[in-house]
This record gives sequence, C-alpha cells and structure tokens, in this order.
Amino acid sequence: MENILRKSLLLLASALLAFMVTSLFLQVIAREFKWAVDWTEETGRFSFITMVFIAAAYGTLTRSHLSVSVFSDWIAKKIGHRPISFFHTIVVLGFAAVMIVFSALNFMDGLRYPNISPALGFNQNIMFAAMCAGFVMIFLLHLRDLFTLFRGGSLDE
Repeated sequence: MENILRKSLLLLASALLAFMVTSLFLQVIAREFKWAVDWTEETGRFSFITMVFIAAAYGTLTRSHLSVSVFSDWIAKKIGHRPISFFHTIVVLGFAAVMIVFSALNFMDGLRYPNISPALGFNQNIMFAAMCAGFVMIFLLHLRDLFTLFRGGSLDE
C-alpha cells in the first residue's frame, strides 16, 4: 500500500511540475510573439501551489524532507533517540493538525466569499483544498509513526 501511495504522489507531483513548466514556457513564448495568454501565469501558479503540498506529503512518506538535526542529535546522544523521535512526531502532528483546521476554515470561507482569478475565473480559495489534503496526508503519516513508536518500533531516519 505504501509503495502505491509513494508512486502515486510522485507521479502527481511530477505531472504538476511538468504542467507548470509547460505553462510558463508557453507564457515566455507568447510574450515574444505578443500573444494574449494571460491564463498561463495562473495555471502555472495554481499547479505550483498544488505540487508543493503533494510533494510535502511525498517527502514525509519517504523521509526525504529537509531537517536540521544538530541540536536534536546532540540531545539524543544524552537521552536516546526514542524520546527525540516521540517529540518530533508529536510536534509535527500538532503542526499538521493546526494547518488542517486553518486550511479547511479558509477553504469554507473561500466558498462563501470567493476570490476569483481574473484570467480563468477560478475561485482561488479552492487552493486551500490542496493545502488541506497535503497536511491530512502528513498528519496520517506521522500518526502511523507515532503508533510505530508506541509499539516499540523505531523510525528509519
């Protein structure tokens, strides 16, 4: 199951990146030929925003996200890696939970009070759904890590 999720997230993030690059390349070409393609900037921006949250979930799943661990490694030498893993997992769970609530509230407000993009006529607040989905995946992945730690397992970092 994890392998299917990993491949799906990577494929989706890659497709969004390719779409963004294509859209922005078309914008550069259109500018040279004085074509009016205002929608390319918006599609590039929307695909980039969505890609960031999908890629964040992918980075969490594969444990390939950036971390600065000088201080935590120093403390782990004194008290052990397990308490540090618990602490990191709980902090990220809390942050993801706050961001889920924030993005869901903004999404619902955006449906009531739309912020319409000028070129596409797209409600830009719908992008909070991508943010919410990304943080839900991050929350669930760290919840899995917390259960692993409670059962006595370790996190492969």
